[in-house]
Order: sequence, then C-alpha cells, then structure tokens
Amino acid sequence: MPASAAPAPRVAGRPSLPCYAEALQLSPSGAMTLSWLAPNPRADRSRPYGPAQQRVVTSAGVSDLAAGMSRCPAHRITPLYALPGLAARLGVESISVKDEAQRFGFGAFKALGGVNAVYRHLATLVADAQHRTPDFEALMSGKARAVTGDIVFTTASSGNHGRSVAAGARLFGYRCVIFLPAFASAEKEAAIRQRGAEIIRIDGDYEAAVARCREVAAANSWVVVSDTSWDGYDRIPADVMQGYSVLAFEALQQFRAATGAAAPTHVFVQAGVGGLAAAVIGTLWQTLAAARPAFVVVEPASADCWFQSNKAGQPALASGDATTAMGGLACREISPMTWPVVGDGTDWFMTIPEEAVAPAMRQLARPEPGDPVIVAGPSGCSGMAALLRVAAEPTARSALSLDARSQVLLINSENANGEPALFEQAAGMTAAEATAAMSHSPR
Repeated sequence: MPASAAPAPRVAGRPSLPCYAEALQLSPSGAMTLSWLAPNPRADRSRPYGPAQQRVVTSAGVSDLAAGMSRCPAHRITPLYALPGLAARLGVESISVKDEAQRFGFGAFKALGGVNAVYRHLATLVADAQHRTPDFEALMSGKARAVTGDIVFTTASSGNHGRSVAAGARLFGYRCVIFLPAFASAEKEAAIRQRGAEIIRIDGDYEAAVARCREVAAANSWVVVSDTSWDGYDRIPADVMQGYSVLAFEALQQFRAATGAAAPTHVFVQAGVGGLAAAVIGTLWQTLAAARPAFVVVEPASADCWFQSNKAGQPALASGDATTAMGGLACREISPMTWPVVGDGTDWFMTIPEEAVAPAMRQLARPEPGDPVIVAGPSGCSGMAALLRVAAEPTARSALSLDARSQVLLINSENANGEPALFEQAAGMTAAEATAAMSHSPR
C-alpha cells in the first residue's frame, strides 16, 4: 500500500458522513468554492454527439457486441443493485450500483475492454484475408490461427487492464506479456499470471511501464493492446472503450426496468486515463442527448490529470505523483483521444483524498439495513467515495443539484482481490467473508 494511504481502523459499524470542511476556500468574488470540485466550462447540454465524439466511442453496434460477448463461457450480465437505505440517509431518491466486480468471473470492468480489443484485432486480420468477420465462437475454436499466425499481445498495466488483455489472449489461444509498474501489488501480478501471461516488472510508474512496453513491442513486432492513446495509435484504445460501453448499455436498460425512469439524474464515474469515463459518458450522451445525466468524473487527489486538464482546457499532467491506494486510477496523464468525450461531455470534475477510500469500501461491505452487500476494491469504491463527499458538503450538494429527486448511478469497477489487506482493514472482515455475506443480503 502506498505510503500516502494510511491504514483504516477495523470498524465494524457503518461510517458516518465524513467532514471535508477544510477544503472550502474563498473565490475572488468572495463566494465559497471547493478546491476539489470544479465545473466544466465547456459543458453544453445542447451540444450534439458529433463526429469528433463518435470517433472515440459510439453506441452503434453495442447491442450486437453485448450479444457476441454473451457467447463467451464465463460471461454474464452484471447486476445493478439498488441501495434504498443509503439513498434515504443521503436524502436522494435512489442510488444504483452497477457491480462490475462480477464481470466474466474476472473481478473488474476491464475484462470487457481487453477481450473486445483482442477479438477485434484478430477478427480484422481474418476479415482482411477471408472477406468475412468471424464471431467470438469462431475465434475461440482456434481455426483462425492459420490466418493470424503466432501473435503476441502485450500491454502496460497497473493490474486490471493487464488481466483483461491476458484473459482475451488466453480465450483465443495466444501468448501475452504484461508490463507492470513498481507499485502494482503482488496479488495483482499473481492474478495476471493465473491467466497465462508473462510478467515484466518496471522500476518506475505507469507511464514508464507504457514507454518500456512500446519499446519492447516495437522491437519484437508484438501487438500492443493499450487503454491509452498516443500519436498514431488510437484504433485499439477505441476498441477497448467500445468494450466498456457494454456496461453502460446494460446499466441503462437495467435502470429503466428497475425504476421506470428514462435515465439517472447523476452519474459518478471514476477516471484513470479516461477510457471508462469516455465509454460511460459517450454511450449515455449519444443515447439520451440533452436528457443525459449530469456526469461527475472522479479521481484521486494525487492523480488528478483530468481535474488539471479541465482547468487548462487541454490535456495536462496531474498535480501529484499518482501515489494512491486506488491503483487502477494511478495515472499522471489522460488518454488524449478521450478528450472530445470526457473533456467536453463531463459536467463536473472532482478529486477524493486517500482517507475517503476506507469509508467507501466499508459503506458498501457493511451497508444500511435492507441494502445489499457489495465487495469493492479501492478503485471500485471511488464513485461511492465521491458521492459521500458531495453529500457531506452543502456547497457541493447545491452545485450538483443533489436533492430528494436525484437518482444516482455508481459503478463498482473492481472487486477487492487486488488489495485484500486494505479491504480487511476498512471493512473489518476479509473479502472472502464479505463475498459470502453477499449471498444472504437483499438483492
């Protein structure tokens, strides 16, 4: 665990709302502002989802993609859980959590991206050679290898994306090499190895791992499956995000079925380089147009590249060194290709401190009476941490119009397997115990 993340006490009860009053400051006009919450000056509810956005992610074909993934043996639609007890305590109409910890038996939303990107690369090779696009089942059969040859897939990752690419390569029968930064936990390394990938450790941060991955891949003609873009490299990151769009598509259908409402009013979505945020914002923006929710993009305070980019009006580096317990969000710079969606479509950008992680994990694992148990890791609970932070501060509540009519959507982007000790310190029980408790909690 990074030095900046202080261990949380073993507390069995539910957390009270934390106090962040010290973050208040005066603006030049004398009005109260918050150092951790900023509006997007480019946000325009009447702006159409245009060509620039559709080059990043499009909802076209997402239903077909979801149907194709359903043919994978381990794939199931992940649940959307209602938290009526917490909604009542926070004074909102509803809170819904899309539990991506149950995706593909994998434990994180990232499975969607890596699997889809590997599939799309292989399918394109086959289509170019045979003038037909194979489905998931055809590629899983191994018959395409006569066309594709012995491909090696690779990526840099802090954990979950690496597992996703490894899972995709293994699903279709190809070799995979993952580059991990120094801070990636031993548990996450083990989880990647379990999916058949080879590991190369880098003595540096995520950006250093990306650079080394690109260098080695170029020297060996490996295929890089990255969730971040750079000059001349954006097709595969777009395929990654298109995979993520499946969860947004599912969540909207589930929300409508459960509530009868057309859409949530607020979506809190975590951002690392921006892939998940772009997929969620893009899918809902294109589908709902001006009736889309208010989008709040959430980051660790030490890895606030989107918060800083919003202030600069263009891609900018984080203000900190990205040392955070939220390893999946430990990114110092954004994926540039996501700017037209996240940079223009987000309504609010906000940061959360390290001390907000443990209470959010505990809130999900030890919920209000009548609410379901949800097992979340440090990055997975960040949307909940953001909601708790906003709910505790009247200035923030007013700014976001968070009130008794609000219907909030959160995404639990990962389970706690990557940081089991941190989860146990926060929840007062092991992740296995919490997972067992899920079967006895309301659903």
